[in-house]
Amino acid sequence: MTKSLAIEREFGSGGREIGKMVAEMANIPYYDGNLMVKVAKEKGISLDLLNEYDEKNTGSFLYNIALFASYNQGANQSKIYELYYEVQKAIKDLAKTGPAVFVGRCSTEILKDSGRSVSVYIYSSDPAAKLKRAMQTEGITEAEAKKLMERKDRQRSDYFKYWTEKNWKDRSNYDMELNTSTLSSEECARILLRAMGVD
Repeated sequence: MTKSLAIEREFGSGGREIGKMVAEMANIPYYDGNLMVKVAKEKGISLDLLNEYDEKNTGSFLYNIALFASYNQGANQSKIYELYYEVQKAIKDLAKTGPAVFVGRCSTEILKDSGRSVSVYIYSSDPAAKLKRAMQTEGITEAEAKKLMERKDRQRSDYFKYWTEKNWKDRSNYDMELNTSTLSSEECARILLRAMGVD
């Protein structure tokens, strides 16, 4: 039985690209932050409400939700929790229909007890390589990339901590960790495909 893949990743590690590569090679669906946007629209939850709390309105609000909820009470906070639990339900339902690749959004924890998923934390122990990749993928300067890397990883860590009460980088959360400073994206993809049971 082919299992789903759930990924958490450091910014600049290449985790998103690896996830897409695995999905293409296995010919299975790929889901990332756009799934949250889709669910929000379906539930009539205002994206403007969330975007107000994003620095550049580029989509990183997906990782600011927990912080936002901490400072807003009443109806707005209720909407934030509604969105998270609807996304959680969507991930579980999608995984039941067949194997898929899920990136971020605590999918590693959401699918942990399903018996039908492999979880991985993708990181790089080479700060220079992460910086270079961030500059290339985002088309930004070195100084901008450094700030963005720090902000993204902090937001992802805070989001994970808020909803799971766990440390984002704790290796015990995952079935495996892959270091892209020593493994190429292709090598990572092949390792993950084998772990998923893809022939």
